[in-house]
Amino acid sequence: MNYTFKSKNSWLFNFIFSENFPQKLFRHIALWTSRFLFFCFIIWFNEYFKLSTVQNQTSDMIIVILIHIGLEIFFCYTVIYFLIPIYFYLKKYFLFLLSLFILSTISLSVSFYVIYVFFDLQRFPYEKIFNIFWGDTLNFLTMGPICVCFIFLIVKMLKAHYLENEKKKAILVESASAELQLLKAQVQPHFLFNTLNNIYFFIFSDTEKAKSLIGKLEKLLHYIIHECEKPFVPLSDEINMIQGYLQLEKVRYGSHLDVHVEISGDFDNKIIAPLLMIPFVENSFKHGTSQVLRDPWIRLILQADEHTLHFTVANSKPAHEPKKTPGGIGLKNVQERLKLLYPHNHFLMIEPTVNTFTVNMQIPLKQRNKISEPANAVIYNT
Repeated sequence: MNYTFKSKNSWLFNFIFSENFPQKLFRHIALWTSRFLFFCFIIWFNEYFKLSTVQNQTSDMIIVILIHIGLEIFFCYTVIYFLIPIYFYLKKYFLFLLSLFILSTISLSVSFYVIYVFFDLQRFPYEKIFNIFWGDTLNFLTMGPICVCFIFLIVKMLKAHYLENEKKKAILVESASAELQLLKAQVQPHFLFNTLNNIYFFIFSDTEKAKSLIGKLEKLLHYIIHECEKPFVPLSDEINMIQGYLQLEKVRYGSHLDVHVEISGDFDNKIIAPLLMIPFVENSFKHGTSQVLRDPWIRLILQADEHTLHFTVANSKPAHEPKKTPGGIGLKNVQERLKLLYPHNHFLMIEPTVNTFTVNMQIPLKQRNKISEPANAVIYNT
């Protein structure tokens, strides 16, 4: 299974999970080197070594260890890379068990022969030799090739299971990212459409205001096109964009609409997903400026603390509004994006009443690695 983890770049993770040839080779070398050192440790307490006539010959001891390691390597790789794929995966269970039995018999016989030759067992009585061989058989089953192969197989299965889960997670992340890009692409024309409506309002009635609005729109377009392509933007930039939009709306509605805005808190080095708040602000203007309202109003409160952004927007609305989803695509879009971006740690409550429409939202704030110029905490009233 060839798979690259973009977010996992530690050398230890790559050493354990990478399927590239150098890392895979070094991983297997490290495994059997560790096994060799383990043998060197326990052999000093092994009965065969104590009985051996060559117990002071280190080279012979190393040869015995290497032969046992070779048996384990042969046994493990034959089972895992040959018998299991050819017989077990194809449900040829009888052939698999038969092959496993033959392989175990051959390996155990070689182990007996090595013990008999290197530890000079012919000098012992048959009962003692039998006890030694019986002990070697138990070691073969509990500490030898079968045990090592079993552990090897379990580790390999756990590793494969982990890699498969990581692959599924990566697919979900990529799918969510694609969906976020689509949702963001829907927000941009929706936002621009409303802003262009504001400009169109003045094109024939007040050319100078229209020119001023076009200049403000240019700044908003620059922000949306160049900055909002990023997954996260500085919170201060997002607030500046909202203030720019408020200025556009203020020019259009003037004193006809009572807008009160409070923006306060700590914006230094905070980032947020772009265009999450503007659909709610747009919606408040859309429904808070109805001609049937005597005194339309909008209240916007933004407060940033150390880890959370608190956003509240409320507006008046007529008691009998046409039956349609408030805000249309904009609000649904934000709800979907919040589920994808902050699946378990955001709060969104939309409270429509007979005469008001209120949105309360809380989303976590992230820290930027690179500190930018601080955004001033202000009380902004219009």
